[in-house]
Amino acid sequence: MSRCMELREIRIVKPEISNFELVKGEKAWEEVVYSARMSGVPQGIPAEEVFKMIVRNDYGSALEHIILKFDVKMTKGNAPELLEHRIASHSGYSTRYVRVYEGVDREEQVYEIILPQHLNGESRDRFLTAVSNCLQLYEELLASGLPKESARYVLPFCLAVGIYHYTINLRSLLNLLGLRLCVRASPEFRCLASQLYFNLIKSLPLLHGLVGCRGFMRGACPESDVTGVRVGKQHPFYPPCPFKNRDTDIFIPTVKELRDGVKLSCFNTEKAVEVQEKLFRQWAAWH
Repeated sequence: MSRCMELREIRIVKPEISNFELVKGEKAWEEVVYSARMSGVPQGIPAEEVFKMIVRNDYGSALEHIILKFDVKMTKGNAPELLEHRIASHSGYSTRYVRVYEGVDREEQVYEIILPQHLNGESRDRFLTAVSNCLQLYEELLASGLPKESARYVLPFCLAVGIYHYTINLRSLLNLLGLRLCVRASPEFRCLASQLYFNLIKSLPLLHGLVGCRGFMRGACPESDVTGVRVGKQHPFYPPCPFKNRDTDIFIPTVKELRDGVKLSCFNTEKAVEVQEKLFRQWAAWH
């Protein structure tokens, strides 16, 4: 078959969270307090303090009463990482029954791709050529009568067909954020997690100052002896960890450092939140 057939437009997009919804809205946190009272938390403790105590102490079963919904656009290749967060429900875009370029709205005939951040110059040009060739072949295979479920095998990793409607409880979402807001998470997932962070804080302001990477939420980083992140020469592809410097007032030790007797000074939570959010804004922007 001729390779001169017209290829649909290729549009470069960013990973995206959309249609974020907190079920029961701004009062949803009261579900947590209600369940905490039922399990024995005294009435004399103010409701907001009960909620914060549950989050700080990771009394997670109570947090499962808060339900959140959102849509996710990410690459075909990285989508399995999202599905590793199994305590959630999702409905996904089917590449078996639907032509990929039709999109969720079934109208625009355009291929959306997400480019890795480390591409530049000649490598970017070569990458885009390879992607275009794969998509051209996909069109040709469909035109030859090959079923969509077989033609899709040639689709590139970067194609933005990791499109999901996602429902998750707050306990699981905090776990997701703790893992994916770490400097070691993939850039694409850090971008999505950062967007989720700001959506969550806007919807549940009581969580401000309580959410971040696992080290921030636990008070000790589990990434002990990770070369290029916590010890040794800085890894060229990871952002510097803002909490690893012992000479600052936002130092968070690793679990191993605590066991080895590292002494803690006063921790400046307000400054730590400010530093984290500056990073999260950069990651969410996907520059």
